[in-house]
Formats: sequence, C-alpha cells, structure tokens
Amino acid sequence: MERDLKLPESRAILLKNALDDLTADPDVLAIYQGGSLAKGNFDHYSDIDLHTIVLPEKKNSFVREKKERAKNWGEVLFYEDFHPSSPVIVTHYSSFVKIDSWYHFPEEIKPSIWLKGCEVLYDPKNLIGEIIKESTAIIYKPSTEEVLFWRGKVLAFIHETYRAVMREEFYYALANLDRIRWLVASGWYMKMDQHLDSPYGVWSKIEGKRSKLAEWQQSLLSSWDCSRNANQIMMMLVRMIPEILRLNTCLSLKVDLSPDHDQMERIMKMVY
Repeated sequence: MERDLKLPESRAILLKNALDDLTADPDVLAIYQGGSLAKGNFDHYSDIDLHTIVLPEKKNSFVREKKERAKNWGEVLFYEDFHPSSPVIVTHYSSFVKIDSWYHFPEEIKPSIWLKGCEVLYDPKNLIGEIIKESTAIIYKPSTEEVLFWRGKVLAFIHETYRAVMREEFYYALANLDRIRWLVASGWYMKMDQHLDSPYGVWSKIEGKRSKLAEWQQSLLSSWDCSRNANQIMMMLVRMIPEILRLNTCLSLKVDLSPDHDQMERIMKMVY
C-alpha cells in the first residue's frame, strides 16, 4: 500500500527523466503521450504511453537501442515483449511503473481515431500538433465492416466454445466464452458511438470506475460467470444469446445492414 500510494510521484519522475533524455537528442523531432494519462481517466496504476517521432534515417538506430534508451529513465526491472526489430518496447521499472514506448518517423503519424485525445509533449517544429488536433475532432461511428466483423467473430467463438467443450478442453472453452463476453461489451461501445481504445480482446477500462458501460451492462457481464464444467459453460452460452441477438439487431440497423436474424439463430442453434 505504501508503494502504491507513491506510484503517481514515481510515474511523474520517470516521465520527466524520459522527456529530459529524449528532448536533448537532436534526432528527436516530437513526442506525444497516449493512453489514460493523456485522456484524463488515469489512476494510480496507469502506465506511460510514450510516442517519439524521430528522423526517418535514424529510426532503425532508435529501435536497435530502445533497451539502452529505457535504462536512462530509471531502474529497469524487466522488459516485456522485447523484439529487436519491433518499434515498441514495454519497460517495467523497480518503482512498479511501466512505460510503453514507441518510435515513429513523421510520415507514420496521420489523423486517426487512435490519436484522439493524445497529448503533445514536445513539438518544436509543429510536426504533430495539428494532426493531434484533427484527430481529437474525429467523431467515431461504427462502420458496416466493423459490424460484420463483430457478427462473424461472435458466431465463430460460439461454435469454437462448443467444440472445446466436446473435446473437454475446458480452459480453451472458457477462453472462447470470455471472447464472446468481450465482443458483447465492445458491441455496447459501438452502439454508443464510443471507440474502444483497448486492443481487440483486452478488458482494460471496460469494467470498473473507468468503464463507460451502464450499471445494468456491467451487472450482466458479471453474471456471465461459470467454472470448468461442461454443463455450466453451455448453459452460460445459451444465457448470452438473447443479448447477442438484440445487440446484433441494434448494430445492424445502425449501419443500414440486415440483421439476418433467422440466419443468426440457425447458426447458433447448431450448438445447443
């Protein structure tokens, strides 16, 4: 508890160290911050999402040296998902704060829903300020392609849950069931015209105080729980289907797409 109370202070020190180091490098053109810290929905446990724009001809050297660069900012505990050719590195520090740091060249940064709400930290040549401003003005609306992708994934995971149960691969069945829960939650976000910042399948910010879901939605999510039991898993799957059908209709009508209700039911009834 004592350590956790100090996390905001530790995070601020790490961010200052990173900025002091990066802005002193003449090959660094701009820096912006994403994630919870930029968008204001952070808590004690939020990490630092740091994006550094570098000279195009220098990007490869920044990528090669990203581990050494991260050591300049604090005492490193360990690295996550480190790959020599990847432009991103996740560094965990002894203070229990982590930094996700990306390296880009200017042409990679274009107005996008993913840049909405990001914060410019360093931009002496005005390379990214306008791009971030344009991105912040983007209004998210789900597309026909997104709804079709959502529908296909829901149906696929329903079938895969059944296959896993029949094979007695119960952890795999539970993992598939969790993906269906996540897809329902992401569908609720689409229905609200809210872009889900979390990557596909990641639960961050969907539950708890930072969630944009209504109380009934969070309550329904929490009720969709079961153990490693074949009957429970299949019963839970059946319990989720009415909301899946309702949500499919809502999302389909939202993008002027046929809900294909009969086809949806026919496909789902193949497993129960």
